[in-house]
Amino acid sequence: MKVVTYNFMPIFDWTRTDLFHPLEDGSTALFYEKSRIQDDYREMADYILNNLNGMTFPGWEPERMAKLDELFEAYRPVTKEKLWENLKYFLEAVMPTCHETGIKMAIHQDDPPWDIFGIPRLLCDKESIGRFLHMVDDEYNCLCLCSGSLGANPKNNVADIVRAYCDRIAFAHIRNVRHYPNGDFTEASHRDCDGDTGILDIMKAYHDCGYTGYVRPDHGRHIWGEQCRPGYGLYDRALGIMYLWGCWDMLEKTEGNIDK
Repeated sequence: MKVVTYNFMPIFDWTRTDLFHPLEDGSTALFYEKSRIQDDYREMADYILNNLNGMTFPGWEPERMAKLDELFEAYRPVTKEKLWENLKYFLEAVMPTCHETGIKMAIHQDDPPWDIFGIPRLLCDKESIGRFLHMVDDEYNCLCLCSGSLGANPKNNVADIVRAYCDRIAFAHIRNVRHYPNGDFTEASHRDCDGDTGILDIMKAYHDCGYTGYVRPDHGRHIWGEQCRPGYGLYDRALGIMYLWGCWDMLEKTEGNIDK
């Protein structure tokens, strides 16, 4: 199966306010401080661009960030409903080519799953995902279901969303986040007990649905002194994939699919 993953987040890609937030175990991780996402979008953009240590960052290309004021002005008249119309227009235009080439388009949810700096976000919860899938009801119009993006909002039950739309999920991004009472959140290890996303429940949902699509341990901590692109350390994601495999093996064993 060929899959192209994309997002439809205007101007900014996924948004964080601290790229190297210290955690209790001595590692660092991506962090979102709600109070800092107010009116000054340039302050956040400057912080990110000045702390990449010469590395690239998806969705934060310097040449595009240099045009932030122009981009915000261009999007000023774009309402949420207009953005839905634009997304539908794009999907209807691209679906014939998807059928010809056998490529499934898998949309990544907005991260975080709420409007930022007055910019509308669309793919935020179970209801909006349902609207997206029914808007262009085509088997090639699929999801890249990101547990971290959806899980940033504690009201979202990611396992329930997996069960509802499993047949349209082409790519699973499995990421863990921990919430704070004031609305802040931090990314965490993939272990269920280290966050609030419900990794074990999510894995069981995929297993119960007979999921056979692509999976990746999405994002992770920066551990053991690794110098890496923020959020994309090799070491913690390697630990993550083995943790997810362990969950899957136990689910298989529990159902008697592995010889005792």
